[in-house]
Amino acid sequence: MSGSNFRGDPYHVLDVRHDASGDEIKRRWRELAREHHPDRAPGDAQERARLTTRMARINAAYDLLRDPVRRARYDATPEAWRNRHDVARAFQAGGPPPPPPTRPVTARFDTSALFYRRNSTVGPRAAPLGDHRPSDWRNGRHGRDLRASQPTGPVHRVATGRPPGMPSLDEARSTVLGFGRFHGLTLGEVAEREPTYIDWIASTITRDRDLVMRARVIAGDLDDRGIGRRPRTADV
Repeated sequence: MSGSNFRGDPYHVLDVRHDASGDEIKRRWRELAREHHPDRAPGDAQERARLTTRMARINAAYDLLRDPVRRARYDATPEAWRNRHDVARAFQAGGPPPPPPTRPVTARFDTSALFYRRNSTVGPRAAPLGDHRPSDWRNGRHGRDLRASQPTGPVHRVATGRPPGMPSLDEARSTVLGFGRFHGLTLGEVAEREPTYIDWIASTITRDRDLVMRARVIAGDLDDRGIGRRPRTADV
């Protein structure tokens, strides 16, 4: 039985104070176990059933209070606070009312001093180890950055100024479509049946770069031959 499901005050069930130590709680549980054990009424079924119920509640209260985590969790509940101060008022006649319950204080840690920017050092740069120097040190080049954040080094791109090679007209016309209403036909067959579909592929498809390039080659050939097309308005 968890602390959240226990009904009532476990301290009242065991008849101990709310500030009782673990040893006091254990000693009181043993006394109650001897007093309310069901074996004390072997011939009376009704009394034995009553003692069994009583002993189960005593064991549940003891299981809650002997666990420091569950006990602290229960002590932090509003119900435990009310029970604790009700007992205190029973022993004290008059006096000021007890203070209202407050939220539990949680620890807060300032970790702003532990923040370091990317590739920043946390102290003076140490000299490289004897047999663990990078290859550039052996070659006399010390300017290369070999930090772990860039394990493969920078990417060097060379601009050639040349566009990617366009396929020939025969290659474009022999390309087989794998989708749409003309699935299984070549682009050349599609251009003969419905040229506007070629324009739609060249201007709409984005997931297949090679197909778009082939459609543009065929569209350019249609323009060279003076084949007019209407813009597509219906869905494919």
